[in-house]
Amino acid sequence: MCHSTFSHNNTAATKDLTMRIFLLFLVFFFPIGSSFILDQAAAPLSGLGQLVEAQHEKRVSVGLNIAEPGEPSRLAINGIVFDLMKHVPSSKTDFTEMPGRQWPRASFTGGLHTLKIVEDGSFVSMRGKEIVKPLKGCWEIIWREGDPSGALYCGLEIDKVYKRNDATLPKGMIYISFNTWSSEGLKKAQDTKERSTKRADMALKHKQEELSKMAETNNILQKGLHYYKALCAVDEYLMEPNLKMRGVPSDEEVVHFEGDMYVSKIGKVWSQDNPKGKPVTIGTVGLELMSKEV
Repeated sequence: MCHSTFSHNNTAATKDLTMRIFLLFLVFFFPIGSSFILDQAAAPLSGLGQLVEAQHEKRVSVGLNIAEPGEPSRLAINGIVFDLMKHVPSSKTDFTEMPGRQWPRASFTGGLHTLKIVEDGSFVSMRGKEIVKPLKGCWEIIWREGDPSGALYCGLEIDKVYKRNDATLPKGMIYISFNTWSSEGLKKAQDTKERSTKRADMALKHKQEELSKMAETNNILQKGLHYYKALCAVDEYLMEPNLKMRGVPSDEEVVHFEGDMYVSKIGKVWSQDNPKGKPVTIGTVGLELMSKEV
């Protein structure tokens, strides 16, 4: 009888272990966020082609703030101005490798177009004013159907290494990216951020109240109860997508481009060793629309 029970339990445990391994296999090879099945069904934003076309000839000024995370050195490069051109790159002289050419982003891009460099950038060092020369560049908009936001990507080829103290802008390809929003998507994200922020603030307030009560009482049981409630409040705070919500801009933090597209004024600057390499953030970037009128 004992042997039969042991065999039955052992078989059940083996089946349970097999199921767990199978589930881990599915999660590892087909993660929910980028599963093969979902990517097959995914499509670019409806009307993305027309939205991209509406941005042709737009003039943009960007300022780069190059800095290593946690380091005090800054390399502030201002005044890089370029036009978003309609021209599709056709040769090595005007082509730059872009993130949208890599799977799965290739399914969501509105197409690759060239940048026309209008003005070089500059920064001030111990040697005085130095000029930063982007040699060429490309741009694209990547936006998946159903997503509240997409991204405007610009790739620039830099002519040489530029340094200020320990901050360095590398030679070769760098990329700058900004979140893009529709008016409806931005409003929904802002509403979600407001509700989430209120819940997070309430949780932090509740935590502090419970810690104060714990400090005030001499009753051991009451101290334990207030400490437990403070921990629960921390859990409530951590359940809110606080980090993700930081990326949702206010109305004052976006620029209205043509059509129903709003672009965040602040983006990131990054590089990678090769088109398929791991992106490395090297700073932030500010964006401003400029008029072509003299």
